Amino acid sequence: MRAYIAMTLIATGLLAGCAPTEQQYDATVTMLQGSARARTEVQNMCVKRMSATDAAWHRNAAIVMNVSDKDAPRVACSRYLKALVSGRATYQDTVDLSNRRYTPKLVKIFQGR
Repeated sequence: MRAYIAMTLIATGLLAGCAPTEQQYDATVTMLQGSARARTEVQNMCVKRMSATDAAWHRNAAIVMNVSDKDAPRVACSRYLKALVSGRATYQDTVDLSNRRYTPKLVKIFQGR
């Protein structure tokens, strides 16, 4: 149970912009791939954290993703989580995201392309 909680916290950190170690990243992605419940929990925690961000973040994210400001946290978390689980988002992408280096690949992920 403690491992599950730790992995969930790491996964939430991935989606919230905290850079994990590569080993933590790999373990978290493996957990997310194998557990629908973990994906749901991480999605919910991510949305909660992203919803607490300022209005400017919501506005900018909504513009990039072509969604309403209100939907930006849910869509951002969902799209990045989907990319993590599918293997499309890599460890380096996660590091770039946590360092606010928005690459063309990350923009495409958040745009759902």
